[in-house]
Amino acid sequence: MDVNFVLLLISVIILIGYFAEWVFERFSIPDTLILLLIGFLIGPSGFNLLSVHSLSKIAPIFTTFTLLFLMFDGALYIDLKSFADGLSSGIIIGLWNFFLSAIIITAIMYYINGDFISSLLIGFTLGGITSAYVIPILKQLNVNKKVFTIMTIESSVTDVLSIVFAITVMQVIIAHQFSAGTVFSTIASLFAIAGFTGIIFGVLWFSIEGKLIKEDENYIMMIAYVVLVYILTEYLGGNGAISSLFLGLVLANSKTIKSFGKLIRKSKKKDEKEKPIVSKREKLFYREISFFLKTFFFVYIGLLLNLKNTEAVIIGLTISISLMLIRPLSSIFTKKFEALDRKLINALFARGIAPAVIILIAKQKGVIENELFVDIVYFVITASIILSSFKVFLYRRKRKSSES
Repeated sequence: MDVNFVLLLISVIILIGYFAEWVFERFSIPDTLILLLIGFLIGPSGFNLLSVHSLSKIAPIFTTFTLLFLMFDGALYIDLKSFADGLSSGIIIGLWNFFLSAIIITAIMYYINGDFISSLLIGFTLGGITSAYVIPILKQLNVNKKVFTIMTIESSVTDVLSIVFAITVMQVIIAHQFSAGTVFSTIASLFAIAGFTGIIFGVLWFSIEGKLIKEDENYIMMIAYVVLVYILTEYLGGNGAISSLFLGLVLANSKTIKSFGKLIRKSKKKDEKEKPIVSKREKLFYREISFFLKTFFFVYIGLLLNLKNTEAVIIGLTISISLMLIRPLSSIFTKKFEALDRKLINALFARGIAPAVIILIAKQKGVIENELFVDIVYFVITASIILSSFKVFLYRRKRKSSES
């Protein structure tokens, strides 16, 4: 492929990404819709300017980095009080929505193909919402901290549940064995190791950062550190994305943690000039990277869309509409929230990174050989993003109306 053409494509997509954000701010039309359309137009189903095969080698690296960095960046906007208040609610809502979604999707797939185990695989694959959609949308909408925290936790929890349960079903298909104890111990291990690693390396960073690194010169180094913590957590058997979340949470609340540490040591020494580890300039820098990753992620999802497979379109649309209809059932856990906050929580049900990664693994292992299932997953990702964006559009109009 011509280098100049690729560079031109990258620059045009970035410019369109900024234009899409302006459209979202001005007209409340989610930028994700424009990015999906661009991906579709340049992909095999459009003008075929870029093939999915040409991106197959870098796609796993790109999607992994997008997930871990968006988790880290999102955590920088959460304070410890909001995290403590929203932790239990986020986990409960996440578990409820994940298993309810998985049951509905499995039932639809079983009705269509009659094979329970493959239907269950698709159910778990598409069970959770995606951080790649939720976190950028919440930051754009500037919502209150509790809603931001709950939705960030839900998206991170369901990403992990999707991966663990889907891979477990793959192992059942391959080895014809299943152990519930193994599944739940794996989930507990993933979270425990991830949380411990993220917290320890977060404290380590702000303990040495001021002594070894000059102020405002650690932006790129911080990104390298986040990736290093992710890889180490995965090596230890934890979930790297969750460790990125905890790492960002610790760094965002470094002043509070340091004050708490001094209180425990009963230290009287005070540093009036002490500043947060992550400055406003640094947050702005990370926001630009998040924008870049989000832009290309949604273009990539649009690229994967195959509208030529009519059966996949019909099934995918049925699943996506079902996900939209059952999402408000989680309102039983959000009765204390304001009506607008509940409306927003119900609007965020888009699928994304985890299903795209899982279906690739299933293909590589030979568990999924029917391309219909692959096309269904990609279409559900796209359709759920479109439907969720429409609900966000309605929410934003409602909020503007109530504010005025």
